[in-house]
Parts: sequence; structure tokens; C-alpha cells
Amino acid sequence: MISGLLELLEKLVNIESPSGDEEEIIFFIEDYLSSNGFSPKIEDKNLILKGSSDLWFVTHVDTVKVKRKFEVYRDFAYGTGVCDAKASITAILKAVEILEEPKFNIALFSDEEENGMGSKIFSERYRGRAIVMEPTSLKIAKTQYGSAEIVVKVRDKSFHGAYYFNKGAIEKAYDLYSILKEKNYAFSIQKIVGGGDEYIIPESCEMRLSFIFDPDINVKDEIEKIGVIISEFGDYRIIEDWQGFYCDYIWEIEKFSNGYTDMISWTDAVNLKLSGWKVTIWGPGELEKCHTYDERIRIDE
Repeated sequence: MISGLLELLEKLVNIESPSGDEEEIIFFIEDYLSSNGFSPKIEDKNLILKGSSDLWFVTHVDTVKVKRKFEVYRDFAYGTGVCDAKASITAILKAVEILEEPKFNIALFSDEEENGMGSKIFSERYRGRAIVMEPTSLKIAKTQYGSAEIVVKVRDKSFHGAYYFNKGAIEKAYDLYSILKEKNYAFSIQKIVGGGDEYIIPESCEMRLSFIFDPDINVKDEIEKIGVIISEFGDYRIIEDWQGFYCDYIWEIEKFSNGYTDMISWTDAVNLKLSGWKVTIWGPGELEKCHTYDERIRIDE
């Protein structure tokens, strides 16, 4: 194992950096690079280190709200942010330290987990090719999927709680769920809120739905079709949406790949691609466990 790799990862994970509170970890990384003879700079809460080529390794320093402290068990390290994406930051920093004069550039973004403003601001100022480091189990993402997040407020009449034969809003919400599943939409329920402690069948139920679309599907068109269905059940609003795309070929990373995959979650690659960058997505870790208590990274990755 590269000397100090796990120790550096532990230090990064133990610096809590939920979106909006990235200052401490940005300064830590700035000091780390400076102590190794480099001259990083901070721009709008992003950390930048310029090299001599057009190739950038980029990822983000922020995490979701802390759910678990750092710990090691068998072949894995656990903790909030350990995989998303502080293992990638660790790899980047150690690569820079070993190479001494790396040709590639580095950009570490703030605000990825919330509004993506870090990569948005950066991508409008710079141009190049980017390997966006996100958890892909070291497989190269051929595609960045599109998505739409929609909040639906299902409405019905309220009834006394004993009137089980009346549906009410919660059961109507599940009817909507069933219809969308029957139409083969790929989506998950992120949140559902309805009812209370009073003995009534409630008149409203709110659901947050996250839809995933492959790059060949026009997301705006699909939102219109979904809206027609949802409007029969209640009001809705679009929280966010983005169009999927096929990633670019970046030859430098090919020999490090464990194969190929699809990225089904939003990444900073979306903002970069919109600004004309060539991008692909690749990095250590399992996306499935990110944001959860069980977030982890294989130490050998």
C-alpha cells in the first residue's frame, strides 16, 4: 500500500464537510499540497492546481450530513464521505505527491451534493478534458444518465379513520405509483409524507419521485408525458432535471479500467459537458452504498 494512504483518507473523512461547510477541508488540502511544494489556489470555494496538459482530474469535497465516523473493518474503510468522494481525493493527492511534477490538472469542487455551483462556476472559466472521479468500482462510465425529480401533492377528500373502504390521498398516491411502474418508468420514491395522529384518512399526501432516463431519451418530453399522468392525481412541481449524454473517450484512463458501466446519478460531469468539456466518469467505490450509514470503500481500490 502507498505509504500513508489510509491515514490521509482518515484525516479527510474526519473533517466534516457537508455542503455549505467546506472551508475547513479546502484549507486542509491547500496546506497539504503546499507542504509538498505545490502552489494550489482557491477560487469560489473550489481548489485548483494547474499542470501542463489539458487533462483534469476533478471531484468534490462536500458530503451529505454525517451519518458515521471513520472506521476500518476487514477489507473496507467506512464513514460518511469515505467513498463519495474522499477516497478519490486521497488518490489524487497521493498521485501528485508521488509524481512530484504531474502534468495533469486538479479541481476539487464544493457544493456537489446540493446545487452543483462549484463545478458550474469552474466549467465556465476553464476548458479541457476531465475525468470526473465518482464511485464506479473503477469502471469507466460510458453514459451519464438523465433525471427528473418531481414533487407530487396527491389530493382527495378526508374521511373518518374507520371508513376503510374510502381510499383517501395516501392510497391514491400508491395508485399513482402503480401506474408509473406499469408504464415501465425507472424511478424511486425519495420521500412520502401524509397523515397524522388524528383518526382520519388524510386529504393530501406528498411524494418526491426521482426518475432516471438513458441518454437516448429526451428528458423534457418525458416530463410532459409524466405530468399528464400525475395531473390526474394532484399538483406537481419539477425540483430539477437534466439531460443524459454519452461520455467521451479519454485514453489516459483506459488502462486503469475494470470494465465499463453507466452513471445513473447526477455528477459534476453534467455541468462540465454543458460547458463544452470532454468528460468521462471513473473512480473507486460503490455508488449503491453512498449517502447511507453503510458507505464504504475497498482499501485496495
